[in-house]
Amino acid sequence: MGIFTFLLIGLALLWVFWLIFKKDMMSLNLGKLISYFAGVVFTLIIVLVITTRFLPWWADKLVEDTQNSRKVQEVEQAVQNLWQQAVSSDTIVATAIPVPAPTPVAGVPQPTVAPQSLTTQSVAGERIHTVQSGETLYRLSKTYNVTVDAIKQRNNLPNENIQVGQQLIIPAQ
Repeated sequence: MGIFTFLLIGLALLWVFWLIFKKDMMSLNLGKLISYFAGVVFTLIIVLVITTRFLPWWADKLVEDTQNSRKVQEVEQAVQNLWQQAVSSDTIVATAIPVPAPTPVAGVPQPTVAPQSLTTQSVAGERIHTVQSGETLYRLSKTYNVTVDAIKQRNNLPNENIQVGQQLIIPAQ
């Protein structure tokens, strides 16, 4: 960042602090106080617009740094998982090989028992699940209390894409 950018930011911060901590601020009525702080926010927005307008390289750097931020990527992943969960079907219909049933959890649909139809040899405690419309690996991982990576690894899946009717081996817990 150049000296001009630091100067603009420093001047804006000094002005904001002067406006906020001005003498007799608490003696103003609520309407004046709200309009005063609205003016401060408006001033900050103007400074931001001027800075990004006349220093586009700086704005580009801010955007690039934000996109490369690990925390931003974690938030994007969390939002994507929430979105997938929100748009997926609320009803989960599952088929599984006969195994001892886990302790039922209230409000969580329990899989039904069906004969095994995959050619892959399954290990004791594993289940076979037939993917239904709207299901995701994330949703299945929560239903069966296993990780998405465990399901992907057990079924040799290169990514998280699954198809309706696809049969998956759900690893033992």
